[in-house]
Amino acid sequence: MRVHVLAAAVLFAVGFTVRWWLRQGLVLGDDPQEYGALLGILTNGPIWSDQLHQRFAGWLANYLAFWLFGVSESAFLMPTALLTSTFTIMAYALLVRWGYGRLRAFLGGLLVAVAPFEVTLGSLRANDSYLELAIALGLTSLVLLEERPVWQGIALAVCLWFGFYVKLWVVYALPALGLYYLAGRRWRAAMAFAIASAVIHGATSVFWKAKLGTFIPFLSHHAVNYPVPRADLADLFLKYPRLMFVGSSEFPTTLWGWTPHLLVALFVVKLGGRAVRTWPESLRFDRADGLLLACWGSFFLLLEFFPNGFRLDRYYSVPRIFRYLAPISFPIVLHAAKLVLDLTRVRASGLFAAGVVTPVLALYLVQSLEATGPSHVYRKNLRAVLHDVEAAKPPVLLAEAVLASYFRDLYFDPDAQETDVVIQHDEHEAADYERWLHEHEDTLPDGTLLVTGLASFVHYGAHIDGYRLAWFAKPLGPQWKLVREYGVLSYLPRPEPARLWRLERPAGARPPVRHDEREDLSSLEGLDDPAALRAGGMARYEATDYPGARRFFRKLVAMDHPAAEDAAFFYAASFFREDNWARARHEFKRLRRRFPQGRWLPAAYWHIAMCERNRGHTGRARRLFASVVRRFPGDPTTVRMAEEGLEELRGRRGGVLVEWWHALGRRMNAAATG
Repeated sequence: MRVHVLAAAVLFAVGFTVRWWLRQGLVLGDDPQEYGALLGILTNGPIWSDQLHQRFAGWLANYLAFWLFGVSESAFLMPTALLTSTFTIMAYALLVRWGYGRLRAFLGGLLVAVAPFEVTLGSLRANDSYLELAIALGLTSLVLLEERPVWQGIALAVCLWFGFYVKLWVVYALPALGLYYLAGRRWRAAMAFAIASAVIHGATSVFWKAKLGTFIPFLSHHAVNYPVPRADLADLFLKYPRLMFVGSSEFPTTLWGWTPHLLVALFVVKLGGRAVRTWPESLRFDRADGLLLACWGSFFLLLEFFPNGFRLDRYYSVPRIFRYLAPISFPIVLHAAKLVLDLTRVRASGLFAAGVVTPVLALYLVQSLEATGPSHVYRKNLRAVLHDVEAAKPPVLLAEAVLASYFRDLYFDPDAQETDVVIQHDEHEAADYERWLHEHEDTLPDGTLLVTGLASFVHYGAHIDGYRLAWFAKPLGPQWKLVREYGVLSYLPRPEPARLWRLERPAGARPPVRHDEREDLSSLEGLDDPAALRAGGMARYEATDYPGARRFFRKLVAMDHPAAEDAAFFYAASFFREDNWARARHEFKRLRRRFPQGRWLPAAYWHIAMCERNRGHTGRARRLFASVVRRFPGDPTTVRMAEEGLEELRGRRGGVLVEWWHALGRRMNAAATG
């Protein structure tokens, strides 16, 4: 038993070390949405009407990591790295159960630990890995608990229930499971599985009914699909095989490495072993081969051909991206490892087995480096840019919107950073960013830093988004001085280096400071009724015509009337709704000075705090939120929102374990000085 525990610990350590060494960062197109959802859940709890929140099995581990350790890139990536590293232990346990002995089982676990696609999935954050975890745990439970059918059925029910609340695709495992029960006449296990599934899913459905009024809410919210023209079906059905046998559809890199090639080649050898009776026993098709083939084969066939939608007028599919293959990764990688081990069993020597497996391990490691290569180029440049920006402490930072939000909310020191991070929500392609920069350059202060060449994510084809100078119509103006040029982002269709620029205008060319632009009120000449002005402003405000609303509010603010305070508030709030944080802060401060005892004062302080938070001034925001809680206990709604803001910012400073550690340090220091 001690040997098994030691082997499992070493395998887990190897798996985690490789994944953490090759961690890729936030490189998926889904990461902004997933990360934002996690922050919302951490701060306000889950909103069960949101379909992402309903699929709790896909975010629960990350929630715990954020709660324990605080919000950081490491806490975002660590759960996936840890959980996928357990696949090495499952592989070892299964191989031992199938009679491979400790050495060969250990070698098989190593093959799983460094398999390229496993490393690729484990070194980023994809919720599909949690579905793979459900499949892997289910397969392990099925094999290890065969002699205890009731417990086997219960364990399988729990695993598939967990997978169900990651993705509905977990039902693709049911045909193979049904075949297993029928072929082996395992009626007790089947009954236990059915009853346990009914109980677990029934209890969950009662919860949904109580919360949302429906038993299975997310059946109406499925992945975005599209109808595939008949002429494109052949190419569609080749996408997953190409991802497996060729590699990425975006970059000239592998994803699975040689794992599927080894699987197919050695599987053919196994089929030959059934025909040639003189071949060694280990080269013949056995029960474990059949079990693994049924597990990944049936799942793959349904994943490949079953339509993604509930309409039958045409064939509907989701975009076929590499991470959707995660559920079949563990059984395929394990099967390939088993077949390699079967090849080594033609000789009993453990040294011979190690000699056969070692080159495969080396090949897998090289291919893991290749598969994660584009992300490493991206992350290396990102960390270098981050270091220089933090050291420079610019007044304003410009970067692609998602990247800018990561700088502000994830990477910058929340207590030290005072940079105004501009996040442009309406720009996507490089041409949009070039246009925005041309239109707003005069409003930027000297010392503004601009990040070019580096954008939000690596995968899913966002290669012309952001400040990509290779796609700009014109080069940057002479007022932009190059601070540093970093490595070339070689994976881009038009490779370019990441660069950091500083805005430095000649003294005589500095634009006039724009203090307070006001609206043209000539169209309201003759309209002096405060009630009519308020009604006109609110109608446009609620219709999101904020520039139009401001004309009415601006005229009303200038009047000596009780409604002037309301007008001042909604005038400021209109800028807030446009994400114009600097102007909104200015106007809320103006309201605070003019109406120091007004009814909107708590809300004004809260909005100012939010403006500071959204500009990246976390320390100021924290102090303002605390001021709201302390000064306005009679406004429970605003106090609650301020407390939520403090909770969000507290998570960025560190989770409960970090707070506990700091508290322990303070007690020890107090005891030492006392």
